[in-house]
Amino acid sequence: MTLTCKNWFLIRFVTCYKHFLLAMLLGLSVLTLGLGGIYLHGRSNLEDLVKEKATIANALFQNTIDEAHVAINKATPLLGAACTPATAAELKRISVLSPNIRTVNLVKDDYIYCSSLFSKALKRNANTRIAGDSHLFLATHNYFNPNEKILFLSSAVGETYAIASIDVQYIKKTLKTIGQKIPLTITLNNQQRVTYATSYSETEDGTLIALNSRDDEFTISSRISQTMYLDYMLSHLYISMSLCVIIAIVISINGYRQLKRPRSLQEELRRAVKENEFLPYLQPIVNHQGRVCGAEILMRWHHPNQGFIMPELFIPLAEDTGLINVMTTQVLTSVKSYLLQNHQYLPDGFHLAINISPCQCNDLLFYKDCLSFMSAFPEGKVKLVAELTEREFIKDTGHAALLFEKLHNLGVQIALDDFGTGHSSLAYINQFNIDIIKIDKSFTHLIGSVDMPSHIVDNVVDLANRLNIDVVAEGVENATQETYLKQHNIQFFQGYLYDKPLPPAIFMQKMKEQSHGQKRLQAAPSFEG
Repeated sequence: MTLTCKNWFLIRFVTCYKHFLLAMLLGLSVLTLGLGGIYLHGRSNLEDLVKEKATIANALFQNTIDEAHVAINKATPLLGAACTPATAAELKRISVLSPNIRTVNLVKDDYIYCSSLFSKALKRNANTRIAGDSHLFLATHNYFNPNEKILFLSSAVGETYAIASIDVQYIKKTLKTIGQKIPLTITLNNQQRVTYATSYSETEDGTLIALNSRDDEFTISSRISQTMYLDYMLSHLYISMSLCVIIAIVISINGYRQLKRPRSLQEELRRAVKENEFLPYLQPIVNHQGRVCGAEILMRWHHPNQGFIMPELFIPLAEDTGLINVMTTQVLTSVKSYLLQNHQYLPDGFHLAINISPCQCNDLLFYKDCLSFMSAFPEGKVKLVAELTEREFIKDTGHAALLFEKLHNLGVQIALDDFGTGHSSLAYINQFNIDIIKIDKSFTHLIGSVDMPSHIVDNVVDLANRLNIDVVAEGVENATQETYLKQHNIQFFQGYLYDKPLPPAIFMQKMKEQSHGQKRLQAAPSFEG
């Protein structure tokens, strides 16, 4: 029970706020696509920027390493010589000519025996131990500033080494100047690293941008985290993001207005056709004994918001737009489905009437609908009747005559609806092979009143008898009218005296009762609508 209530509440909520929810969904879709595009664009821009800065840092550090190689090459011939003032002066000259080199030193065993800074022998720290030729390494501290790290490049000749030192602080400042907020790291080939602190913490997550040096002595790298991506977009793309949000809001508001905008009846009609909102109702037709021998199919439009819409409001427009063809097909298909499930309760030769407007007489679509309908039932079970309405004059009588001929060959009868009004006149009887005429309800309603010209019904019946045409009286609402019409030899009757138009399921239930109990339908109260 609780689940049912929740479902009911959800359905009501969605129904009431459907347009608002659709507009919000549209806006969120635009916002998602827009921000997604901006994110991808910003991500690509940031990665390109990092690659550019890594390239610059690589070039600058490579120049520094090249200077160190040149300095070592110049100092190598001095290896093995005594540290004379001349040797120390030469080392100092080499250091001065290399602006990015801090010192140039000569090492033998565990001693720096000569340096560009001093001539006194100095024992080398274990962290500066040499491990091969042309080796780039980072010492935890140096001799002159024990709290600072220093970068060394060494070259060995036998047991002696020439070492060039590079100030790590200088390297860090260079990386900071180039990278600014982007953390750049130098990784030596022995996995020692030189970096500088930024507002971004080191993480294994994110996109790694790495650029190797020319001789693979080191790698310049940077790892871009999601925080960096977000900060970059907020600082560089906030205008684009703001515009995206504004556009999404505008689209949502405009979409909501468009959804709430009242549609024209023609637009609603087209929508209703797609949604199959046109329903068939069946009004019984009874014979002289009061038994149901047929029915007229009446089209009803059940609008999801407006409820039932009167036929006179949409049928003329449906005829003007040509939608009446599709609507007729839908209604006939629906009725066929109901009758096929319950055809055992129908009397043989059951008459089923459906309106056909003059605009439907110009092509053979209606014929195809009738053919599909008739072929679904056993032969003789159902007789289809096409009632020609009076709202519009048939302009192309040639096409209409051809259609009626094909319908007759199929076993479909032609009825002239609302005879005596509009265009339903003797002209049609003269032009077409009419099988049935239906006396308009406006004449039926006059029965019993002082205004009733008694000869009208007599003349209609006399005409029908002379032409061998059946007559159906519409709009029968009371016993006085029924008695009068029977006295004037009318064969078939239709109206609220017998029943109002019914949904197919209810109509078939009444047919089942008549079939089982041989009952006459009880009179229904008279009301319009």
